[in-house]
Amino acid sequence: MMAVLATLKQMNTAELQDKAHAMVLQVSLPKGADPATASSMVQALEMAMAVLVDTGQASVIERADRLAELATGMLDPNIELVEDRVYRMKTVHQVFAEGDWLTAEQINALQAEPPANKSHPASDWKRRARIFSVNYGGKEYFARYQFDALYQPLPVIKDILKAFGAVADPWVLAAWFHFPNGWISRPGHAGGVPVAPKDALDQREAVLNAAAQRQASYVA
Repeated sequence: MMAVLATLKQMNTAELQDKAHAMVLQVSLPKGADPATASSMVQALEMAMAVLVDTGQASVIERADRLAELATGMLDPNIELVEDRVYRMKTVHQVFAEGDWLTAEQINALQAEPPANKSHPASDWKRRARIFSVNYGGKEYFARYQFDALYQPLPVIKDILKAFGAVADPWVLAAWFHFPNGWISRPGHAGGVPVAPKDALDQREAVLNAAAQRQASYVA
């Protein structure tokens, strides 16, 4: 494979009026790629890194969805694709930071009679589509709002998951539960004040209707 050099110009506050320092990254073209595409790939990488740096989060730069999501846009630079992935990452961080999450082991410990297998009963409930999970930082988490006071799955969660339908990215589902939804309002408010589905699980019909009306996006 042919190696190409991608140069990213970086300036900190003290250097804005001085000069940019270049960081040289060595990147390999995929096997069988046309060497003539090298310049286009360099441009795509520079655009991608520029957007990622703008987020101000080192973790986003390091992972950047492993930059694999950019692969389809490398030969034909697509800044919209990059921006979409950065926006997704910001949404994921917000939903996780503002939520209350449990691991399978914690759910196991909260049972009246914890199963010997610490992944149970959470893994079994998930398999039967009674609850859902997300992955964050390499670990699996379950939103606490899916459970009652005894840490058993709320029956409405299974109904919501069925109405919502299959999703390739569980964070789409997590974001839907998290953000205020125009199809759900607080009781007693004429005209309605949008409420997040996770805060309206006692309004079964309204939440199921909202799930059926949902559009595939990271925010409701």
